[in-house]
Amino acid sequence: MKRREVIKGLAAFGTMAIFPNITATVNQANKHLHFVGLGQGGTNAMVFIHEKGIKAKYSCITGRYVSHFTADMEHLFFETSLEYRVNKIKYKKQIALTPEMKTIFRENDRYVILTGLGASVGTGLISNLLEFLQAERKSYLVICSLPSLNEGRSKRVYAIEKMNELEKLKNVLSFDQQLIAEEIEKPSKPSILKIFEKGDQQYYNLFKAYYPQIPDQQQFN
Repeated sequence: MKRREVIKGLAAFGTMAIFPNITATVNQANKHLHFVGLGQGGTNAMVFIHEKGIKAKYSCITGRYVSHFTADMEHLFFETSLEYRVNKIKYKKQIALTPEMKTIFRENDRYVILTGLGASVGTGLISNLLEFLQAERKSYLVICSLPSLNEGRSKRVYAIEKMNELEKLKNVLSFDQQLIAEEIEKPSKPSILKIFEKGDQQYYNLFKAYYPQIPDQQQFN
């Protein structure tokens, strides 16, 4: 099945049946839902989902370039010099989890990790984070996106390599922003901002396909 067809079919057929690497976690109903955005893309998606009013905790690990937080969002600003260049594009090397990062995952919650892949903090953190969550036997779902060609071909190649690594793991969903770009291309080339806006909606759609029983407009207190 083509990825485009998978994305369109999620709401109708359910994530569990379509994605064989998704496994159910026992007694999830007793766990708080907790969204965690990594990097700029993941944090923007977290804020978008927060605006839907879903009952949950909200946290993020990101650079200081993201500022649209509300009082109930836990945020950890993280800067790293661990970067290198490929075709003049800066990439984050694999980043070790700090004690402060691990504190975000201290509770026995159902974690929904949101991240874009490409060149930022989320790409550098995601592998070590999943290793940590698995070792701690945490309940988690990862939703990540591949960048469109608008963001650069070498960045996309790098992201695909990371995605191939993640798809071998359990509970990882992904979508391709290039497909979004192609869908909204008419009548002219879409702006990156427009692609990002549609991408935020796709993060939300995948989450709702995985947790269709969770209503909107019920903020966690």
